Amino acid sequence: MTWQSYVLPLIGSALLSTFTFFLGILKTNFFSEICFFPGKWDYSVVWVLVIVILSVTKSFLWRKRERRLISLRATALREREVIMAQLQDLPAWVQFPDTERVEWMNKVIHQLWPYVGEYTKTFMNDFIIPQVKAQMPGMFKNFKFTKMDMGDIPCRVGGIKVYTTNVGRDRIIVDMDVAYAGDADFTVSCCGFTGGMNNIQFSGKLRAILKPLLPYPPMVGGVSGTFLEMPKMDFNLTGMGEMVELPGLIDAIRSVINSQIAALCVLPNEIVVPLAPDVDVTKLYFPEPDGVVRLKVIEAKNLENRDISFIKKGKSDPYAEIQVGSQFFKTRTIDDDLNPIWNEYFEAVVDQADGQKLRIELFDEDQGKDEELGRLSVDLKMVQAKGTVDKWYPLEGCKHGDLHLKATWMSLSTDLKHLERQEWEAEWGQADKPIHSALLMVYIDSVADLPYPKSKLEPSPFVEVSLGKETQRTPVKVKTVNPLFQSKFMFFVRHLEGQELKFEAVDDGTRRSLGTLNIPLTTLMKEPKLEQNQQMHMLTLGVHQSPIVITTRIRILRSDSNSSLNSHGRSNSRLGRLFRSKHEMKKRETRADENRGEIEIRIDFDELVNQLKIAVIRCRDLMTFDKKDQCNPYVSVKLVALDGHKEVFKKKTPTAKNTRNPHFDNHVEIDVNPSDLLNHKVVINVKDDTNYGTFVAKPVLGCLEIRLDSLLNRQLSQRWIPLSVERK
Repeated sequence: MTWQSYVLPLIGSALLSTFTFFLGILKTNFFSEICFFPGKWDYSVVWVLVIVILSVTKSFLWRKRERRLISLRATALREREVIMAQLQDLPAWVQFPDTERVEWMNKVIHQLWPYVGEYTKTFMNDFIIPQVKAQMPGMFKNFKFTKMDMGDIPCRVGGIKVYTTNVGRDRIIVDMDVAYAGDADFTVSCCGFTGGMNNIQFSGKLRAILKPLLPYPPMVGGVSGTFLEMPKMDFNLTGMGEMVELPGLIDAIRSVINSQIAALCVLPNEIVVPLAPDVDVTKLYFPEPDGVVRLKVIEAKNLENRDISFIKKGKSDPYAEIQVGSQFFKTRTIDDDLNPIWNEYFEAVVDQADGQKLRIELFDEDQGKDEELGRLSVDLKMVQAKGTVDKWYPLEGCKHGDLHLKATWMSLSTDLKHLERQEWEAEWGQADKPIHSALLMVYIDSVADLPYPKSKLEPSPFVEVSLGKETQRTPVKVKTVNPLFQSKFMFFVRHLEGQELKFEAVDDGTRRSLGTLNIPLTTLMKEPKLEQNQQMHMLTLGVHQSPIVITTRIRILRSDSNSSLNSHGRSNSRLGRLFRSKHEMKKRETRADENRGEIEIRIDFDELVNQLKIAVIRCRDLMTFDKKDQCNPYVSVKLVALDGHKEVFKKKTPTAKNTRNPHFDNHVEIDVNPSDLLNHKVVINVKDDTNYGTFVAKPVLGCLEIRLDSLLNRQLSQRWIPLSVERK
């Protein structure tokens, strides 16, 4: 070896040490100057403490993130050495025997990674940037990516699991543990400012579903990908982004990014890639969920006290956060209580019970950052198998604490008779918030021939879907009159009757309406399977009509467990008899071929005093539900608007005892304006006042509806009229 081999490393080391020494001095002097000037300018010493605290906090967070990033990158590059050195943190393919290692896939991804980076640039320019510009104010229209580099370190698949049991024959389900801790670097420019993101870390469980399987090439109709739960994500901000690298602001940015990821690819949302033509798009983009989990967060006990400090001494203020896929819920906060009682109810759609978990975290609410009091994870596949789970769970991640939880699995049914039972579930009827009896699913495929909002101005449309007070919307499609949305929505419905599903296409630039459509839910209830598949409707704007292709489904929530009925000490057998008797009555009530008897009435309108006078004289040959062929009838008289939504007047007669031929001779007088007669009808229901059980409504023996605009000279002479089936 020559003398240069010894001298050059010594000189380099000396120069590096000298440079490091002077850099430390510069940092120290710079920090001293920052602390000096507040005193020189007569500012409070508190500002010095604030600067010190912010500096220490940022340094701590930076070092913590760097350690995690180095560890993840080491795992990505040298998996064998890391596993041998750190056996306590094994990957999924070692921990679980049904999860296989797929190193060959990582080698394939490594070779594909440069091409993935090239596609990322195309995807960003063609899809992401137009979407961002469309949703930003005018001053931010110059937004653009100045750098898009996916780096040299690819993502890795830690383990893969293929499901072979309890899977439909038309699909293949694959779960993959995906992790990324690469050197990707993105920079954006907007309004003269530059900011960016690097050191991105990402991990989660990705589920890929190949469906439907076909008997001809390519053998698979399409592939859908989704995360079963929110993936874990972290990153560094650069440029102007460093201005918000403080705990409160960076948490807010992470929250926004997480919400966007959840809306894109966390259940029930998924990314779908069709592989074969002429495949039913609803099978790809609109699969039916497994069911609904109805949750009751009852109480907690023996929670940790996190409010003890030198300044104050109190108790924790606990609340719970619930997560199912991308669905989040939160209970109210109970102040100063280590044994809080909530008794709050929640409902969440479960797309795939096998693999999804119900996660609950308890926090102590503080003015600063809320502290965790414990967490809990419940396997939804277990809830589906048992029907109802009602038990105390020990909390994880804390010294002590337990949570009382009740979860009930609700299957989806196309039988309307299950709708009646939901209305009689005793416990759910006493919930703190409305508990729903049905699930409405909507899929918007495409719209064609939308109108221009202004002359020669091509619209950037989106569609708003509304049911009651709840409104959801599709993404914006930039500058097109024939948008392809392929978006799905779900609404919980409490009462199906009288509700309308509303669609409105809107231009994102001008906010002008491009067409509307209303679909009454009663039309869906008349369909054989309570659904309309890829049905074409018309969005109407004046005389212009735009075809819209949508799929709509109604599914009744049905509980397979009776535990919700006996949870308060009720007898299953007795309730079963009550429910059976109720359904038997409903069945007879809706039969049109039975003779329901007749009613004698008279209707007259007195123009002098503007009164509608209705005389209920008597009934004869009424049908009965009692084995002794007797009933206790009374008559309910209502004045209702023709659309059935507004009830103006209601009155009932006295009850006649143990007779099928009651004599009432009862007179009803209703004050009404003559002009309103054309818009109203009289509804007469003959009901049985007999007590058939606690959970059984008064059965309707017969019904009669008379439109007032059909009466000659606004009167109906006294006559016998046959009773018919009650209209729903």
